[in-house]
Amino acid sequence: MILTLNVGSSSIKYTFFDEALKVLEEDDVPLGDDAVDEVLRKVPKPKIVGHRVVHGGSEFDQPTRITDSIIKKIEMLIPFSPVHLPKELAVIKKLHKKGFLQIACFDTAFHHSMPILHQHFPLPVFLWSEGVKRYGFHGLSYEYILQHLGEEAEGKKIVIAHLGSGASMAAVLNQQPFDTTMGFTPAGGIMMSSRSGDIDPGVISYLMREKGYGVSQIDELINFQSGLLGISEKSSDMKELLELSPHDEKAQMAVSLFCYSARKAIGSFAAALGGLDLLVFTGGIGEKSEAIRSKICEGLEFLDIKNKIRVIPTNEDLMIARHVKAFIEAGEV
Repeated sequence: MILTLNVGSSSIKYTFFDEALKVLEEDDVPLGDDAVDEVLRKVPKPKIVGHRVVHGGSEFDQPTRITDSIIKKIEMLIPFSPVHLPKELAVIKKLHKKGFLQIACFDTAFHHSMPILHQHFPLPVFLWSEGVKRYGFHGLSYEYILQHLGEEAEGKKIVIAHLGSGASMAAVLNQQPFDTTMGFTPAGGIMMSSRSGDIDPGVISYLMREKGYGVSQIDELINFQSGLLGISEKSSDMKELLELSPHDEKAQMAVSLFCYSARKAIGSFAAALGGLDLLVFTGGIGEKSEAIRSKICEGLEFLDIKNKIRVIPTNEDLMIARHVKAFIEAGEV
């Protein structure tokens, strides 16, 4: 039996699989001191637990068995992902103390094989050696989509748009990661529900110098007060904003800016890839909102876009379970 855990900002999503990776139970529990115990009360004792871990830094390029030394290494990455890693580590540590076998599946691992050129920021090179580079995220989702496409992805120039509360895109060439919108943190790239995506770095220094913003205020602004929420001043929920937009200018602006940001990314990746064979939409917004897909694709007719669109529901939990099962079958646990 395999238990997968996906720790969010306010809840833990758990999925319980049998050996054939059939889902036996899945649900969410509120994140809190007793969240792990609550999950364990809801399911039979698992043989092994798989985790989605947002940031794996430069070292972790594949799923890894949790040990004391691995926990310490992940702890050293907290400065890279202070919003996500502390909560994920708290769950991992609790289960580690209880003696559970655990596998960490890193959301950054998929992008490790991007061309080195595409991993660089145009910053002084000494920062590269300190880990300041483009890591990319949503890797488990992209990995799942490519496995789903199978032979259809062979030799293709593909853009995968994972559009949810967190949103990013990946360019894939010959089934290998080529580029991605998110960079050093999950706050970068295209506009999101409450995250800004890429902005002029001068805005940050201006806010700190002229408005007295501290680091924590900047983090709060970029991660929780911007994006759809910041522009609309009403909601970070795309469905709600679509309902409001016919009679609310700010809601309309938020939706339009999101779609424009996404459209630019697709066009940029098509140029970088030297063409486009397939555009895959996934994630909550990408899968469920035909209106957003259509609005994003307006103006991309020169790519013959209407004949290249696929909508594929992602399944990060199944991807984690597949990695865990591979460990079991290889006799590594």
